[in-house]
Amino acid sequence: MLTPREFAFATPADLGGTGPYRRFCRAAGLTIVPDGYGLLLADDEHGNHKTLLTGDVEYVRAIAAAGPETLANLSLPAEKFLTRDGWPDDWT
Repeated sequence: MLTPREFAFATPADLGGTGPYRRFCRAAGLTIVPDGYGLLLADDEHGNHKTLLTGDVEYVRAIAAAGPETLANLSLPAEKFLTRDGWPDDWT
């Protein structure tokens, strides 16, 4: 069971250009896609950090727009996300 805590965006626009976006993708082991990625930063049942990534950036933007209380009751479709250990700050 993963509990989302925060959200973030890894797109060329959100990261300040294609260079930072490409570096992010390399660090995360992700394929570079035109629209980038939406991220949900989560904890597992043991308190370990996990990052859920999706190419459906607008899905994560909709969650972000709904407000922080949305994260508390969020049911995540597993097929929509890739999971990486740690949060992005841990990858560098």
